[in-house]
Amino acid sequence: MNLSDKIPDADNIKYDLFSIIMLSVSLLYYLFFAFWDGAVICVDSPSYIEMNIAREPFYPMFLALFRCIFENAGDFYLTAAVFAQSILAALAAWSLAAYLYREFRLAKPFALLILLVPLGVSFLCRFAAQRGSMYSSSILTEGIAISCFLLFFRYLAEYIFTRKKRSLFLCSLLTFLLISTRKQMLICLILLLVSIFFLHVQKRQPIKGLLTALSCTLCILAGSTVLDLGYNYVLRGEFTRHSSDTRFITTVVFYTAARDDSEYIEENSIKDLFLEIYDICYDNEYLGDFAGKGWLARVSHFGDSYDCIQIDTMWPLVNEFALDSGLSSDVVSLNQLADQIMDSINRSILPHSIRKIIRVFTDNFLSGLITTVAQRNTILIFYSILIYLVYGFLLFIQIWHKNYKTALFASLTLLSIVLNVGVVSLVIFSQTRYTIYNMPLFYISLLIMLHETCIKKAEHI
Repeated sequence: MNLSDKIPDADNIKYDLFSIIMLSVSLLYYLFFAFWDGAVICVDSPSYIEMNIAREPFYPMFLALFRCIFENAGDFYLTAAVFAQSILAALAAWSLAAYLYREFRLAKPFALLILLVPLGVSFLCRFAAQRGSMYSSSILTEGIAISCFLLFFRYLAEYIFTRKKRSLFLCSLLTFLLISTRKQMLICLILLLVSIFFLHVQKRQPIKGLLTALSCTLCILAGSTVLDLGYNYVLRGEFTRHSSDTRFITTVVFYTAARDDSEYIEENSIKDLFLEIYDICYDNEYLGDFAGKGWLARVSHFGDSYDCIQIDTMWPLVNEFALDSGLSSDVVSLNQLADQIMDSINRSILPHSIRKIIRVFTDNFLSGLITTVAQRNTILIFYSILIYLVYGFLLFIQIWHKNYKTALFASLTLLSIVLNVGVVSLVIFSQTRYTIYNMPLFYISLLIMLHETCIKKAEHI
């Protein structure tokens, strides 16, 4: 080994110093808001704190870890969890920006601008959207899931560009954690599989690609299942998975159903339950019949009605019905029975509401595309259309100029948006909380395409 090999390269030293500066900015930013806001309790927070059986296991376990560490400090463990979430958010934003800075050889001011995008999205959530807190300060799955998703995407990009096995392993690990945190994050598994196939087909190794994809899928899904079963066994004494996944579909079924659809339900007791829930929703105008005219009116009504149908009406009555049945009394059995009731409603009515459900899905999908890049109001709808057109034009320019790395990153971002919005639109309404995952990636991709386009233009002058 030459002595010169041991001497750090000047460019590496500059990179390391600049990377430290970016990390410091990110940490100071998120920790400041952690100090300012503390732990923010939201509507869904108690279900995670209380380790409700309807929730995926990882985030309740995350909170339980801090509760165990700070068991003699009252509710301080929630504040400690928020500081951990804030550090994770800072690391994710920095890691993505630092990687892109080096991979695309960005100028330092431009790299700082890339770093400011996820910070700016958090700022908009805190102030422009009037949430009252950043997601990193909230006791919600988004407190860790948004950051883990950015890290997942960072390592996915690295895997596509370098084919490093370490990157594939980290992508798989993050996918496992994200699926165990939110079912919505199954999109990570799809993105990972698409990337694996893309790389191996490109190398004319389809069999190896198929085996790699199957291995990753089996390990991720098996790990997620084992964690779920083990978590509930330790907590509730039974090897069972979390419950209530079907309630999202059942909510859409009620929203699109007609009263006469009860005739499709064979069991009389469940038919009576359906009618009881339906009549309450109808009397309060929660159903699609009262959505009004026009796309914006339909989308707004669905979003406003969703929780009223599910949380305020359907879920309590289904749980009460399960309890009154006398068939079971423990938490696990009651929730399993509630799931069976909702499954029965879905099987009976959903096939007859397909057209209405497709319309709701289409409305939701368009709404999700908007809330991924902006808010859903009259002015920003036009802005959203314009910014997607700009994005598409810049992507075409990258392909035209054979900037395949940039085009690949931008295309992967676009695929992620379509998958996420598609999954969300199918089972729930497209509020920003569910589409925020891709907002920073969209604008980062846009900036990188602008950067590469300007470089190409400068080269031809």
